[in-house]
Amino acid sequence: MGPTRNSWAIGMTGSLTLSAAFALLSGCTHAVPLKATVDSPASVVQVPRAVGIYYSPEFRAYEHVGSKWGDKWVFPLGQASVTLLDRVFPIIFESALSVPNLPPLEAGEPELAAVIEPGIEEFNFRLPFFKTGTFTAEITYRFTLYSLNGDPFASWTVRGEGAKPGKIGFEIARWPGEAADLAMQDAATKFITGFQKVPEVRVWLRNVGGDRASWIPGWLQAVFEGR
Repeated sequence: MGPTRNSWAIGMTGSLTLSAAFALLSGCTHAVPLKATVDSPASVVQVPRAVGIYYSPEFRAYEHVGSKWGDKWVFPLGQASVTLLDRVFPIIFESALSVPNLPPLEAGEPELAAVIEPGIEEFNFRLPFFKTGTFTAEITYRFTLYSLNGDPFASWTVRGEGAKPGKIGFEIARWPGEAADLAMQDAATKFITGFQKVPEVRVWLRNVGGDRASWIPGWLQAVFEGR
């Protein structure tokens, strides 16, 4: 005897219930909000030169999509990094101007000492098992300094880390976002304080007359160096 109409209906209901369960288990996509802020470290001496900043289309559009606990987490790191670095570069340089391409630049462009291109080399984040645990993130930027002829003469990485304790509530994307913000801020601060310590950068500054020894009085230089 074949299946009755009732048994067929029960089977269909069971299939729909399983489909609904799988849909729930498939997870959600979370757009992680980023604020991209930075404070100027104390005793930073500005380089008295104008530089160009090149943000490639890939850098501007960069997103990190990661899967954790069955959900997708989307970090708009490129957009946030442009906002962050637009605040960082004027802290380091007397003038920082966005340029449309890497050098050599077209005629009519402002006179610049060099062009810097930032890139995102790596990003990782971790979620705690419980929401009240600690959310962490790490980001690594690569900065490349180009001569006006288009030759790269300095390239180095800066890594930032951030950790943020979570809280009970419905703002599930807030805590990984705040951890990522802290990682970006940490990287930005290290870039600001470490820029003039990169060996190739120090050589470049001497060549373009931007070495602080050439434009800061000896007594003030001694203060910065802790002598």
